[in-house]
Amino acid sequence: MKLELNISQLWRKRTTEFLLEIRPYLGYALQSIAMTVILAMLAGTYFYTKLLTEAPAGFPFRPIAALVVWPLLALCPIRTYLKDADLMYLLPLETELSVYMQKAVRRAFGIQSIGLLAVWLILWPMYALAAGNDGYRFVYVLAWLLVIKHVMLKGKWQELQGSDRLPAMLRSLFRWMSAAGLSYALMNLSMAWGSLVTAGGLLLYLAVQRAYGKRSLNWLGLLAAERKHRSVIFRLLNLFIDVPGIHGAPRWRRAPKMLLRALGGHHFNAESTYTFLYSRIWLRSEWFGVTVRLTVLGMILIGVSTGVLLPVVLWILFSGLTAVQLKELQRVYQHSDWSFIYPLPPDLRARSAQRVRFRIHIGVLILLGLPSLWALPHPTYAGGLFALGCALSALYHMRQRSDQGKKGRN
Repeated sequence: MKLELNISQLWRKRTTEFLLEIRPYLGYALQSIAMTVILAMLAGTYFYTKLLTEAPAGFPFRPIAALVVWPLLALCPIRTYLKDADLMYLLPLETELSVYMQKAVRRAFGIQSIGLLAVWLILWPMYALAAGNDGYRFVYVLAWLLVIKHVMLKGKWQELQGSDRLPAMLRSLFRWMSAAGLSYALMNLSMAWGSLVTAGGLLLYLAVQRAYGKRSLNWLGLLAAERKHRSVIFRLLNLFIDVPGIHGAPRWRRAPKMLLRALGGHHFNAESTYTFLYSRIWLRSEWFGVTVRLTVLGMILIGVSTGVLLPVVLWILFSGLTAVQLKELQRVYQHSDWSFIYPLPPDLRARSAQRVRFRIHIGVLILLGLPSLWALPHPTYAGGLFALGCALSALYHMRQRSDQGKKGRN
């Protein structure tokens, strides 16, 4: 009893330590991606509603629902939080570690069930449109999805206990194929036939997994899987903030010389010292990716929108978002000693940063204006919108420059 209690405490300690380890980076990651997620949700809601209301008769809603839930059923990551030192300290206690491993499987099922429920809530209007808007259907499909997920997780856990690579790959392939067949049967067949085929498929899957034979814990495989899970999480966080110990491969970003010269001027000209620097800072930092993502998303949404009001609102929204993102470029090297060491005018840095920001923003306005040519009722509307945007952008950047000058004098 005491040993079981200690194992439970070890599980809580490992999970708490991992959460504390990623917490400093999680906040920065959420701040970086929050705006993109909100915009994607708004865009997805708009187009999803449009699909539900304007879809033609016979649209394959049910096969699409099966295709969406398929990877959610087949993907079964199980975190064990094992460490290399456990080979020495926990390996002798392998027979008593069943409580620890059961907690790992139950936690995986709980987290993945929440994700499955969220996706099913999103898919339900689409499924109900094709299969019938009956409340019991929602519960029926959800119950079977959770049962399938539980069985797939048990199969995944048995895969992790095997040490032979080839059989493990075959069993993984069998799991994906089984999940595909079960999701299709559940979503597309009638309730009676769907239940019968799903139950038979699950029994067949369990029989094949059991025929493979029970194995003891594959410590090396579990450690490798845990290292892979940790690496994936920290590399995702490293996309938003530098994580110690995670170093991406150096990338050489090559840009057209005409673009660099348009943004930064000639790098042998003293007047272009900071514009040359800021153009490359933008190109080689996260601001480049943010600008590109916002611009592409804005172009897509404007291009598929109709009417007068919606394209204009989207154009203003994404123009403003890119301007706000580029505002942070002004603060780079704000307190650098270079301005005092180099024989350059005191206000050259602020003027150069403002010039680079303005040129980038004008380029964004041009790109956002292209889909407006066919999204708006007449191309002249797009021209007028672009002219108004350029004027507002010039006023905005001139005001930013004057504010920077006042701060510098103070």
